[in-house]
Amino acid sequence: MGTTVHVCVVDDHEDAGLAAGIAHAAVAEVDAALSRFRPTSDVARLNAAPGRWVPAGEHLVAVAEAAEDYRRLTRGVFDATLPAADAGAADALPRLHLRRDGDRWSARLEPGCRLDFGGIAKGYAADLARDRCAARASGVLVSVGTSSVALAGRPPRRAAWRIALSSPWDAVTETLGYVETPGGSFSMSGARGVRMSSAPMVAAHVVDPRTGRPARTDVCAVGVLAADGMRGEALSTAALVLGREQGMTLCREHGAEALMMTVGGEILATAALAPRLSLRAGVPDMLRRHRRPIVEG
Repeated sequence: MGTTVHVCVVDDHEDAGLAAGIAHAAVAEVDAALSRFRPTSDVARLNAAPGRWVPAGEHLVAVAEAAEDYRRLTRGVFDATLPAADAGAADALPRLHLRRDGDRWSARLEPGCRLDFGGIAKGYAADLARDRCAARASGVLVSVGTSSVALAGRPPRRAAWRIALSSPWDAVTETLGYVETPGGSFSMSGARGVRMSSAPMVAAHVVDPRTGRPARTDVCAVGVLAADGMRGEALSTAALVLGREQGMTLCREHGAEALMMTVGGEILATAALAPRLSLRAGVPDMLRRHRRPIVEG
């Protein structure tokens, strides 16, 4: 999927190496099916044949069904089927269709659209890898591109896992701190090297499905802690597109544990996530001139 995968296995016996191999094999399966960079993947074949039914494997079906659920849940703000660059805004109807014939599946992509599961595929891959090898290890962490992290069991030397938070701002180059959790999945959507400003930014790598153009937002990073990596990826992406006010409302409406970093230098957290968040010494001072570093909401 055009990224790097890290697997951390915690154990004291020979199964640790086997567990890591199982995790890597799971990610390779998902990459072969859902990568837009591999011409033989299900995603690439659908993009090459819009309007035609194409055989679909289990991984595409699983992610496609979840993506459609989250498209509806976010009212189209999250959508893995995007209009072509020159097509403008897409309509509100589903643009990827599935059908089943016995134990075989096929899929059809509407003409004028392209399929890019992106983050939701990474969340799915991280969860799948974690779940397949968790029984063979006391603890496991799978990180896909550092933006999709799945965890289970016990970490080394601590009671809970700590997930480091990178800074999205060019004025703060070191890590901000960490989120602590006993397990689950953590998803982060956002940009790097953002200049703090009172004006919104254009997130060139995130398309707003409502317009077909790069999202214009006052948020530069959103993190969501969830039991399901696909849910975390969908909500973090949608909240980034919606911006501070509507994005936090979306997370609260769906009971998501979320944090948000704004273009203006804020770090906001839902009431459920704020106690899990620890900032590195000195970070609040760097951000204080903009707004309060942590706001519970």
